[in-house]
Amino acid sequence: METEELQNLNVHHGHNIRRTRIEKGIKQDAMAKLVNLSQPAVSRYEQTKVIDDEMLRRFSRALNVPVEYLKTLEEDAPSVVFENISNDVHDNDNISTPSGYAQSTTNNFNPIDKITELYERLLKEKDEKYAALEQRIRNLEQQK
Repeated sequence: METEELQNLNVHHGHNIRRTRIEKGIKQDAMAKLVNLSQPAVSRYEQTKVIDDEMLRRFSRALNVPVEYLKTLEEDAPSVVFENISNDVHDNDNISTPSGYAQSTTNNFNPIDKITELYERLLKEKDEKYAALEQRIRNLEQQK
């Protein structure tokens, strides 16, 4: 019955995994390590329309999203960002996290801070150019 419901919806588990993986900036080989599979196996799963619940749980833990998100996200649906999701991960789940990967892959930055930083850098460059031009003018005046 669940398969029939999925056929009625525009849901593709593999595409949902791929889309979420890309949104989080995780490459297939890194994802393979997170779910203890080979990279070609991850690729095959990303092309599979219906994936069993156990595999979906493994991918959801690795991607730090609820399993229902991967099971129900329809094609062409808007992106959703999950922060501070608590998945019940047990020691015997056999999911490893390579060093260098944080459980939460949220990039937090304030665009205003970036704009301010760019503006200050441009002002500094302008001041340096003015100082260099003034020095040239003084050198030219001394040569006369």
